[in-house]
Amino acid sequence: MTTVVAPPPARRPGLIRRGSGRRLLPVAGDLVLAAAICLLGFRYLSQPMQELEARGLAQVMSWIYPGRASDVLPGHVLLFPEGGAVIDAVVTASCSSILSVLGLTALTAVVLRSRKLHALWGLVVAISALLVLNHLRLLLSALAGMWWGDAALVLFHDWVGTLWNLVATLAGFLLMVWLTLPSRERAEQDVDGRHTAQRPDSWARPGLGYRVVLEEPAAGTSTRRRTTLTGLLHRYVFPGWLSRRLAARRESGRIDYRIGHLPTEARIARVRELVGDGLGAHTASLVAVATYDEDPLVLDCLALAIAARQWEPITSHRVASLRLWARGWLLARDPQDDDEPATDETDGAGLTDETTRIAAVARMAVPPSPPPPPVGRHSRPPQRQLSFARPVHPPHPEEMPR
Repeated sequence: MTTVVAPPPARRPGLIRRGSGRRLLPVAGDLVLAAAICLLGFRYLSQPMQELEARGLAQVMSWIYPGRASDVLPGHVLLFPEGGAVIDAVVTASCSSILSVLGLTALTAVVLRSRKLHALWGLVVAISALLVLNHLRLLLSALAGMWWGDAALVLFHDWVGTLWNLVATLAGFLLMVWLTLPSRERAEQDVDGRHTAQRPDSWARPGLGYRVVLEEPAAGTSTRRRTTLTGLLHRYVFPGWLSRRLAARRESGRIDYRIGHLPTEARIARVRELVGDGLGAHTASLVAVATYDEDPLVLDCLALAIAARQWEPITSHRVASLRLWARGWLLARDPQDDDEPATDETDGAGLTDETTRIAAVARMAVPPSPPPPPVGRHSRPPQRQLSFARPVHPPHPEEMPR
């Protein structure tokens, strides 16, 4: 009698799978955040905003026509034209600027939040401009009612005021984007939003951003540094310890693209200086060298320098990435490279033994990979092997023009 073993039941796919399915979570979270800002903001801020704008309109009208405007009713403005009936102007939700304010706030929280203080500053200025423009629209509508009656007030509000509101919202959005995004000199960015205006051509990769053609200054003219709000705060407001801490944090996330413009010997010396300050001091620059540089001498120098500082604590995800990259790079090297010194064909005349000789590194024994499981009816497809090792000359796909 033969016993037949039933195959294990097929695993049903979960709600969230790896890859593109998991990337839907941040998108869904942003949509939920934008909807919550709009709904909750309109629920709790619509009425106070209408009353505030009605009170401001009545105050300005009382300055222009003393005693002929009143805000005795919340959200209403009573106008008393000469020789006419009393006009009760009600500031409704469509008259208020609450919808535009909530829309800009949701866009800032979802799309522009990576700019942090710049995004907050742009949002504050855009909301202020929106409030002023909407107040001017309400004032012109009230003046039309005072001069030509309630029919003129309704006509101006429904036709001219609607177009005015659309133009004001668009102008506020453009103003917010203009203040949030970096200036033209620093407009080129990589996929993480970091500035790459000084990126060397040897580090060019698809997806690193676009080039901005800057006009050369005329002969005899000096470029003057601009006075920024951040510089004034660091110079006159912030204490010294806070400025140094913020500067160290900024330096840790800043990429020094001047490294890519240096020759091989100077680039190796610069990498040693950066690693000597600590892996957490210039982490973004070291990660950029490990990612974009193709010179094996520079990469060997970086990997050996990182391996020599194993005693440093892992203070960020970039430091952990550097550690893993260095281990993968040293394990992926050919053992024959340790026996004879490497030479650079391009700058061989200017290199010394100190920069070209590569020390031998003790390698860890890597166990062989297990055999693949037999492919059956209910077996899962094999997963792709992940490795932190990077080849010496990685293939780079050509960027297709769009």
